[in-house]
Amino acid sequence: MSRTRTGFAMIEVVMATAIIGGLAVGALTLVASAAQQKTNAANLARGQMLSRSLAEEISTRPVVDWSSGHGLDINIDLGAVKVTGTDNKPTTPTGKPGNRSTFTKIDDYRNYTDSPPTDEDGNVIAGYTGWTRSVKISPVQLQNPSTASADETGLRCIMVTTSYNGKTIATTTFLRSSEWERVQP
Repeated sequence: MSRTRTGFAMIEVVMATAIIGGLAVGALTLVASAAQQKTNAANLARGQMLSRSLAEEISTRPVVDWSSGHGLDINIDLGAVKVTGTDNKPTTPTGKPGNRSTFTKIDDYRNYTDSPPTDEDGNVIAGYTGWTRSVKISPVQLQNPSTASADETGLRCIMVTTSYNGKTIATTTFLRSSEWERVQP
């Protein structure tokens, strides 16, 4: 008498369950990875927007108060750059806390930090809890703008850094010259 087999053996059920479980774990790992990448991309875009918006605000301010009559004299002689005079700006930190609408010069932003980020009038920007912006401003050498200068040169390197929960997300760096401002219409 012959017996026909109906159903699955226990080993077949265990093997099928293990295969399906492995595939499910792989799929969930891919979904989690994609979600993390999406979050990272969104945070990068938000960080860049925060850095750039503050950098644009800073760039609207002058390096020098030209109404004081002081300026930087730059003489170019056979390729050698000589800087004389003063732009009447200290090289020590002059950053101010609070409402940025009172900041009139680039150096007022030196060492400025806001957490959470605020608009120019000091109002907190909604949805940015955990975010921090910080500004570093330093005089740099005319011959090598990537090198800080202990002396006044009339050239500033401005760096705006945005971080989220202590991790740096974006940095915007630009140069501003007191001489450039004077020749603008």
